[in-house]
Amino acid sequence: MERRTGSSRVNFCEIARSLGISPMTVYRVVNNTPNVRRETRARVIDALNRHGYYTHTPARNIKCLFDFTGHDYLTYYGEKLMNNIARLNYSCFAVDHRRAPRRFFDLAAECDVAVFVSIPPDSLIDEVRQLNPDLYTITISTRSNADVTLSPDNTRGGEIAAHRFHELGCRHIAVHFSESHPTRMERFKGFLAETMLLDPACRIDRICDTTPEETGRALRNYFNTVDVMPSGVLFLAGGFAEIYLTELLEPEPERFGRVRVVTFDRPQDLAFRQLHYRFDRIEFASPDLLDWAEYYITNRPMMKKRSPIHTSINVKLVAE
Repeated sequence: MERRTGSSRVNFCEIARSLGISPMTVYRVVNNTPNVRRETRARVIDALNRHGYYTHTPARNIKCLFDFTGHDYLTYYGEKLMNNIARLNYSCFAVDHRRAPRRFFDLAAECDVAVFVSIPPDSLIDEVRQLNPDLYTITISTRSNADVTLSPDNTRGGEIAAHRFHELGCRHIAVHFSESHPTRMERFKGFLAETMLLDPACRIDRICDTTPEETGRALRNYFNTVDVMPSGVLFLAGGFAEIYLTELLEPEPERFGRVRVVTFDRPQDLAFRQLHYRFDRIEFASPDLLDWAEYYITNRPMMKKRSPIHTSINVKLVAE
């Protein structure tokens, strides 16, 4: 048990009285002594958390399941998180629920924590909860019905993009988005709502494709058939702005050079991927997600009420 700064006035005897238990039980929890009932330990930890204490080292070998599905960005940061947790003496297991469903559900039945770095459907989380009611679930990057959801503030990011276009005088904006991707839809909804407040007459076109391989074709088709050239383009993920740069802007700078571009959340960790464009962009610090995820894994909230927690990472405009 470690103590936060400024928490020296915590009185274990008062905490024990408030919980109706003995002070010795509180000290057993603080010292990670195993002979304390699970429910009692959770109550004590919750009370200690509220007074500035938190459990950092697990009292026993806690098993953590990490679900990956081949998403490059999430896999990169998910592996970093898994390595950090493993160094704290947690047992970590990596699996892909799509490629190995049987192993995934076998591990979910045995593990204490499931960390989804895979944008899971809510139905999958419901299914593992039925299998293991005590499983503590965390999703990273998107909203969900998990116990804890960690994501950038996507709605706020969309609103910031709307204000940026408004400041630039853009009154006709094309948006590249995907209805099947919940994170991008959060950003789009925030952008659309704020734009309609700022300028109800603003024209918004939608550019859709189903796979990254089709993005270049979808962009060319839109620009070749649109009746009036838009003054701005919003990309809800940075990789698509990269395609726009290499396949449209660079080959035809005289045609696309006046179109203002805003994109969202390319990670700034150069070990993952380097930016090649200099567009305005909405950014967040990816390591913040890892820090909060590690906190919630090592300081699991009580699940008696099973009320979901959503922590949003701050986003900001980087104007180029």
